[in-house]
Amino acid sequence: MDGSSKLQRGRELEGYAFTFCKAAFLALLFGRYAVLVLSTAAVVLYLVAYAQGVREWRCWVKPPWVVIFFAGVAIAQAYLLFWSPLHLVL
Repeated sequence: MDGSSKLQRGRELEGYAFTFCKAAFLALLFGRYAVLVLSTAAVVLYLVAYAQGVREWRCWVKPPWVVIFFAGVAIAQAYLLFWSPLHLVL
């Protein structure tokens, strides 16, 4: 492996690390409400992006399934946090 391809691979891995860094920071910031807040934010931001004309999304789930998936996650988490007698947190 030459130096430039090694550096390119390192930058790719740093991009993944940065994604996890952002996720960990948001989880730390929102605590037990992280899944609810972040999934709701994903739904709202994807819907606004769609309304603005963006049709290609980088998420692992493609439209409209990403919105449906994260809306389901948000609803399930809200139920578990606020209405479930078990008070489980995803």
